[in-house]
Amino acid sequence: MSSMKRTSLVLIALVSSIVLVTVGCTPAAPAQAPASPGAPTAAPKPTEDAALKGLTDAQLKWAQAAQLGPFAPKTQDWAAIEAAAKKEGKVVVYSNSSRVADFAKSFEAAYPGIKVEGYDISTVDLIAKLQKEQKAEIYNADVVLVGDVPTVYNEMFNPPTKMLWNFVPQELEALIDPAAREPLLMHRYGLDVFAYNTEVFKEPPVKNIWDFTKPEWKGRIVLPDPQKVALCQVFLTIATQKSDEMAKAYEAAFGKPITLDAGVPNAGYQWIKDVLKNEPALTSSSGDAATAIGALGQKNPPIGLTTYSKIRNAQKGEIAFDVMWGMTPVIGFVEETALEIANQAPHPNAAKLMIRWMLGDEKGGNGFTPFYVPGDYSTRKDVPPPPGAKPWSEVQKLVWTADRTYIYKNSLQVRDFWLANLKK
Repeated sequence: MSSMKRTSLVLIALVSSIVLVTVGCTPAAPAQAPASPGAPTAAPKPTEDAALKGLTDAQLKWAQAAQLGPFAPKTQDWAAIEAAAKKEGKVVVYSNSSRVADFAKSFEAAYPGIKVEGYDISTVDLIAKLQKEQKAEIYNADVVLVGDVPTVYNEMFNPPTKMLWNFVPQELEALIDPAAREPLLMHRYGLDVFAYNTEVFKEPPVKNIWDFTKPEWKGRIVLPDPQKVALCQVFLTIATQKSDEMAKAYEAAFGKPITLDAGVPNAGYQWIKDVLKNEPALTSSSGDAATAIGALGQKNPPIGLTTYSKIRNAQKGEIAFDVMWGMTPVIGFVEETALEIANQAPHPNAAKLMIRWMLGDEKGGNGFTPFYVPGDYSTRKDVPPPPGAKPWSEVQKLVWTADRTYIYKNSLQVRDFWLANLKK
């Protein structure tokens, strides 16, 4: 499937609003990146360094000045980086999390003189926005916090569509597993789970994923719209890959082997079709899904898929929801969130400083504080689970992990199937 076709489909889905979380944040005109600290790095000849293959002259010039990619120094000089960041005076963050407002505030307190321009954008919209800007040679973003890692890596990381650069603070390299820092740096692992209203139900009302297809739940299912929210699209695609597990769960729920409808490839697709027959309510964000499920004062609340980190709202007493612990065959899946520097970022040193801040400290503090809640797990090995959270080793046994290659190759087919059955 061509990148152009995938991008077109994503742009069709560009309906969510973009929320600017700081004052005076009108996107700036394209700018050349200020020189990074330290002596200029001599540019290797393109024939001598495969890492330069496919990069434009503008990208090479910027990367050399920013000391990124093949131009990265052997030792990062953080005193010089911070000094250069203060001269830049600003960092622009495109974030798929509303918590950008929180870590922006703490960053500004830690580094006076560097203003944070933060945008809260859904992953689908963020990808579309960045692709559109970069193709138009508009370079506004410095730091990108984004999900849908399969699309990000396959469409935005390698020439000739290189829109992101990986950067890992050297002091943290040994604390982050190689798979979580190369080729993309993972900011955190999140849990996207099936949840229920604990004010009405004293225990999970659903024991099997196929219960979602039963008549008693018609009109009482909430899902983030997969055309707007990447996490739901990812889960649906994983379900089609885990078709054997889905088929076994069907037999456990109904006491007989599954029979597929005509034209349905496997049990995962059949679940999608059957859930759509139950008329789920679709939300524009995972947060909206959590609110719909856990809103207080309901008599007949829905069940559905959301981000478990929203449990922080339940802990505050704002909503009442929890995970369908013990549901067969799975309670949800692991969502990866990447943390990258945007191609030709106008403030590359401030971007490096922000990335280090967002990765936090060994106690889940600094810029990671807003994410140090049950349902989110730092990729740093020295950070323990947040209070009230199950150990990561235990959680991994209860959830599916996305296969990036499968997700990328099959997500559009799954989306087409969803759309074909949406109104039937």
